[in-house]
Amino acid sequence: MSGTTSSVWQPGTGTVYRAALDALAEHGPRRVGVTHIARRARCNRSYLYRNWRSTKALIRDATLAELKHVLDVALDVPDPPLPPRCLAVRVVVRAARLLREHPVVRTMAVTDPELTHGAVLRPTTVWHATAWSWLCRHVTAHLPMGAAQDAVTLAVLTTALPYALTPPPESPDRSDPDSERASIDDRLSLSLHLCLGLPATCPDCRSEDVR
Repeated sequence: MSGTTSSVWQPGTGTVYRAALDALAEHGPRRVGVTHIARRARCNRSYLYRNWRSTKALIRDATLAELKHVLDVALDVPDPPLPPRCLAVRVVVRAARLLREHPVVRTMAVTDPELTHGAVLRPTTVWHATAWSWLCRHVTAHLPMGAAQDAVTLAVLTTALPYALTPPPESPDRSDPDSERASIDDRLSLSLHLCLGLPATCPDCRSEDVR
């Protein structure tokens, strides 16, 4: 009919973000393109270009939204209730585990580990700002704002980052992956205790309670 346009399905933002993350996990940040994302989102490339100025901008938005989601999930620590600073250790350990087992992180750890670490460590990036703000709210909020809080927040961030962005190697010889996971969590938990001035042996922070 004259004057009408054909209806084209337009995916929601969540669908596009999921498509971008899936493409990133398969191809890595250097090789992923708008065609990969459009195919997974079942839309055309022009739709993506109308909403994001570049593939890089879309990947930034998708990974930032996913980082925020993972950090929110990490806060949902199962019972029993813990003292505040023990809870702070627990949520950082949980966040690190969720990140290192994420398919995007697994791919980027192989293809671009320096890019991944730099994105979180560089103070000018949105990922750094998100991680820093989360740590200040949920981990170092007990410290006075300013130099004291900044120093401990940086220590926690730099301590946790290798555990969060370095997945354990895939090997068919791994006979007890749960034990290996708990061992990684234990090492991070011990290091975080030192960062936060807590006793190294803390019965409230056993790795088997981290889910």
